[in-house]
Amino acid sequence: MAAAAADPPAAAPVRRKQVVTAFIQRPADGNVLVVLRSDKVGTYKRYWGAVSGGVEPGDRSLVERCRQEILEEVGFAADQVQLVHSGRPLIVDDGRLHFNIHPFLFRLNQGDAKVQLNWENIDTSWVPPAGVRQLRAVPLLAETLERLLLEDDSAIKYLAEDRQHGAAELAVYAVQALAQEADRLARQAAASSSTETEGAGAAALEAIRNFGWHLACCRPQMVPIANSVAAVLASAHDDLRSRADAFAVPLGEVCGVVQQHAAAEQRRLAGAAAQLRQQVLGLLRDGMTLMTCSLSSTVLAAVKEAAAGGMKLRAIVCESRPLCEGVTLAAQWAEAGVDVVLITDAQAALFVGQADLVLVGADAITEAAAVNKAGSHLLALAAHAAGMPVYVAADTSKLSPGPLASIAFPGQQQEEQEEEPAAEEVTAAWGRPLPAGVRVRNLYFEPVPLSLLTGLVTEQGRLEPAAIAAAVQERQQQYRTSFQLP
Repeated sequence: MAAAAADPPAAAPVRRKQVVTAFIQRPADGNVLVVLRSDKVGTYKRYWGAVSGGVEPGDRSLVERCRQEILEEVGFAADQVQLVHSGRPLIVDDGRLHFNIHPFLFRLNQGDAKVQLNWENIDTSWVPPAGVRQLRAVPLLAETLERLLLEDDSAIKYLAEDRQHGAAELAVYAVQALAQEADRLARQAAASSSTETEGAGAAALEAIRNFGWHLACCRPQMVPIANSVAAVLASAHDDLRSRADAFAVPLGEVCGVVQQHAAAEQRRLAGAAAQLRQQVLGLLRDGMTLMTCSLSSTVLAAVKEAAAGGMKLRAIVCESRPLCEGVTLAAQWAEAGVDVVLITDAQAALFVGQADLVLVGADAITEAAAVNKAGSHLLALAAHAAGMPVYVAADTSKLSPGPLASIAFPGQQQEEQEEEPAAEEVTAAWGRPLPAGVRVRNLYFEPVPLSLLTGLVTEQGRLEPAAIAAAVQERQQQYRTSFQLP
């Protein structure tokens, strides 16, 4: 008997070089800086490109590598350019060379700043973004830039600047914005009669993914934003792949599929909020005193519902400096008939012994901690020392595999992930100027170790550590699918 044929050897995985590409935009006219590569560089000689460089093993972050390349190649120091945002990574394969490109957009702070070239480039030009495609350029330069530019960034700005709404509410807004972007692309194509152009559907999906990336990255601490956007894009991706010819789906159909899955995610979020509220109601008892800090929309609604149903409750509320959203929560509970005591955050340990339980929300749940407004950890420590139960209420959309940018390139530290608004938020209450030589810190969020919690309550009930870990891993894979990460 002849021997069975051996399976062919598995192809060796392609090793791709990690590269940062930095576009610098001039605010006055919106033009971007491109450089003409010299004969002394190793690749793409005499081709136009953006400032770029390979990621080195000792680099602390991708942004740090960008700033170093900008200084070396065009002479702009760190104070001359401002990071705007990152873009969705992309793969560049030209048949010989293989790269993972990490795009970044910077804004030039000084309009008359002079470019100073080093040996890597021989010429520069400030070109309109649309003109990049006309250049004799390195592979996919125009596509790289397109991942950074937004035709309408009002939704991203709103999400980035909002300090009044919780993570769940902002997730709903982000999903609505994604659906509106799909609708805008469909209407724009219909107006220009380009809906049937070959590849228009695939291009629209790429544009929606790029927009989704910016939605997902603009508030890293508000995990439900990224999770809900990723859920919509992953579902739309799977739906479109199931079509007879996934690569030829018309633009209108692509945009319609995204809108359908956005609507489904909005329904899921609303259902999860109602289910979580019922779970929280199960923790409350007539005559109970609860203590909280910050403003969780779920905790707020559950207590109001309990009070409306005749339950007599007392609440101790930390004001939650610096914006004092605890005051807003206290006012709404008092109006609903709850007996409310409002305290400064520093008094938490003094009052926690009067409570029957501590109940807070969370903006993110990792495998190790619940992330919530600064002050939550101290409250949990005080409750733990006093033997008081501590519960965190959060729906499963807050389970976090980490910032999206960290998943796109593991092992790199991410800059500007902590939310630290202006010091004036803190000093405004002082009634006097900031003393000379004093630096104010204003970090918004902190982790509360799961070991300090009596329970994590979700819309599915209490979630144990093993289930949290499994859900986090599943979410990470969803990120990779939705944004087609290398």
